[in-house]
Amino acid sequence: MRIRAGLLGMLVFGFGLWQTSIAFGVGEPEFGCGHVHTAKAQRNPYGTGNGPPPIAIGDSTMLLPIPDLTRVGFDVNAKGCRGFKQSVWVARDLRNRGRLPKLILINAYGNGGVNDDLIRFALKVIGPKRTLALVTAYDADTGHPPAPDTDVIVNAARQHPGQIELLDWVKYSLPHHKVDPAPGAWFLPDLFHPNFVGAHAYGNFLARVLPGGAPATSTKPSNDGPDWWPFALGSVLLFAVLALFIRRRRVR
Repeated sequence: MRIRAGLLGMLVFGFGLWQTSIAFGVGEPEFGCGHVHTAKAQRNPYGTGNGPPPIAIGDSTMLLPIPDLTRVGFDVNAKGCRGFKQSVWVARDLRNRGRLPKLILINAYGNGGVNDDLIRFALKVIGPKRTLALVTAYDADTGHPPAPDTDVIVNAARQHPGQIELLDWVKYSLPHHKVDPAPGAWFLPDLFHPNFVGAHAYGNFLARVLPGGAPATSTKPSNDGPDWWPFALGSVLLFAVLALFIRRRRVR
């Protein structure tokens, strides 16, 4: 009876660890503030000899979609809790190092808003010969659509049609603004960050601003979840240890 109880306890413990690993997503980026995540584009939509690939600069919304953004042709610089001004600082740093591309995409006003002065600051930083793409967002605190100051970036795109392009992610994703297990859900429970399916859709949607749009790729998400093999291997090892333990107890 003790052996069976111990076996059951170890199985429950192992299953709990496995579920916890899945819940927190092995290999997923942390959504906390403070750590910058960068990645290089898998292709340059401008081709060779035409400068660096476009860059996507943003907050934690961009963390899970990083593989999808690099797949369609963006370099990525994302950080949890990043605001709009901090995103422009990233662009300014790239310009000062001679590495600012033709297209700069920013998705980062959901954590603190944006105003006309910040839009002017961004346009001054990138200069008149580059394009600024702005992405609408959900409210980072409530998940409600849209985030405060969305009207500011909508008006900015109208006032600068030759230099600012608007990508209305909120309008595009709103039919899928729900959480698993709801059919067609694209979002995590906070209704702000996309899930894996939503991240794939996010990358494809933002690719609309690139030359030629999104490349021909699989319709499947780049990562449907954490790798399954570590958990399978762990389960096999766990059962092997348990079997050996039970056998020894029986021999005694």
